[in-house]
Amino acid sequence: MLPELYIRLRMAPKWLRSHDTLYLGLLALVVGVLAGYGALLVRFGIEWVSRIWTGEGTWSEALHEIHWSIFLLAPVLGGLLVGWINIRWLPQSEERVIPGVIEALAERGGKISARKMTGEFVSNIVSVGSGASMGREAPTVALGASLASLLGQWFGLSEKQMRTMLGCGVAAGIAASFNAPIAGVLFALEVILADYAIATFTPIVMSAVIATVITRSELGNFPMFTIPEFRLVSSWEIPAYIGLGIFCGLLAAVMVKSLPKSRALFESYVSQPMFRPAVAGLLLGLCALVIPEIMSIGYGTVDGILLENVETNILGSNLPLAVFLGVLLVMKMLTSVICSGGRFGGGMIGPSLFVGATAGALYGGIVHGIFPTWSESYGAYALVACGAMLAATVQAPMSSILMIFELSNDYHIMVPLMTACVVAALVKRSFGSGSVITEGLQEKGVDTEGALERSWMRAVPVSRLPWRSIPSVHISAKLEELKQVYISSGKGCVVVVNDEGEMHGIVTFEDLKAWLLDSASDQVVVASEVANTHVYCLSENDSLLDAVDILDQEAFEQMPVVAKDNPKKVLGIVSRNAVFSTYHKLIVKHGEENAKSW
Repeated sequence: MLPELYIRLRMAPKWLRSHDTLYLGLLALVVGVLAGYGALLVRFGIEWVSRIWTGEGTWSEALHEIHWSIFLLAPVLGGLLVGWINIRWLPQSEERVIPGVIEALAERGGKISARKMTGEFVSNIVSVGSGASMGREAPTVALGASLASLLGQWFGLSEKQMRTMLGCGVAAGIAASFNAPIAGVLFALEVILADYAIATFTPIVMSAVIATVITRSELGNFPMFTIPEFRLVSSWEIPAYIGLGIFCGLLAAVMVKSLPKSRALFESYVSQPMFRPAVAGLLLGLCALVIPEIMSIGYGTVDGILLENVETNILGSNLPLAVFLGVLLVMKMLTSVICSGGRFGGGMIGPSLFVGATAGALYGGIVHGIFPTWSESYGAYALVACGAMLAATVQAPMSSILMIFELSNDYHIMVPLMTACVVAALVKRSFGSGSVITEGLQEKGVDTEGALERSWMRAVPVSRLPWRSIPSVHISAKLEELKQVYISSGKGCVVVVNDEGEMHGIVTFEDLKAWLLDSASDQVVVASEVANTHVYCLSENDSLLDAVDILDQEAFEQMPVVAKDNPKKVLGIVSRNAVFSTYHKLIVKHGEENAKSW
């Protein structure tokens, strides 16, 4: 079916390609199918690796039955394999999973290689299946986006169309992971694209729906967690949920701030990148000997917390619930940060949900203990805190609210959920705009907030900017001739060329002003002595983005444009005013297009 559809779309008549919305809609259906089955592949792959180590599909099912040595062997040996994959298959200069998707959009026009996709897929399932304290949602999203990128490259889509395709892959990945298509759409728009135009929205919805249908057909229409019945006991409980939002926001800030420090420690103390995941695995295993619930995704433990069915046993001793939850909270945060810093595969969405449930149960238990008649029991707070923690760590409150709402299918949760999610996101943002997704990109200097704008500018070639011709003189021309050409042209710039007509340098007022009133040198000094040979140039196949990036850093007013096949052949000159005038027109144009689409 898919090969036939691919051939038909490749051979699509011009009228179909000219109808952008229809064409992207058809491709979005293909992306939905690919991402849906990709989500199943990630899930079953992790389960297969888990069975190798534990005999069960998830670590949560076997925590109290497997031999203690497995807690050490699995993450260490899995870490060695992941380290080898990191070195051999994955580009060291590029981010991975969801940050890698955003980086591809911001820096490479949405292009992701098949090699990287394959390496990430294997690394992710080995990592999470071997017990790494990470999640499977980010790998699912990354696989969906990578498949969408490859599809877009095969069909030769423009950068604007590629953005939409990657958005389709992201939405389908989230929808398939959580059985929550609405949340998938909002996540793609809120976190990845920041573009809410109808032309973008429609194909993303189609992909999310198709991916959800596929996973439901295989797994059934069941929520990811077993959700308890929720009720708001009293309006006096709202301040408690505000406090829960503050608590989750502070925890999220600690997690996000810890990630770069963890990476730095591994880089300082483990010089060989190949061994960093194994060292992280060893630290994880030692912690798991104390509290095994931290291994792998841990959604079985989350289910127990939501249903208020928690075994509080640590090293053979039954502890008070609050003490157990406090230890579990600290250990899960610590090991997730360690696994991320050690470059295990997987993502931080799953750990955010786990930490949120644990923090909510701890907080809710205290609130209910103090105000038993005015508050719900701790399971309700755990459910709301899942959303609040995710909203804070990912900085996506709208997506998180809809995700928990779709999972619970209970309208009564909305007011507490909205309150806690918004407060948590604001509290975390007061410590910095970075999230578990963007902090690494910000550290590298990648502009995560201006990706859409940069995409527009990258789509405008320099050839569309208003060039001007530029006068030239030979390198051996006398200073008197150079002055005459400069003054008579009125262009404010003269290019100095050699015998082949290639640029030796350029002369501007700054270069010439020291010689203008010195007529004694007119017949002595030649143009090559005056010319500035350190010249920033634009190639004719560069983009508006390249021009803006250079002019943002340099103070000069004009830049030569050179031939793409000969960087010394000057074709013309472009001014700062022409560059930024085109930039402002572009912003206005896209603003008007988005307004019309709504």
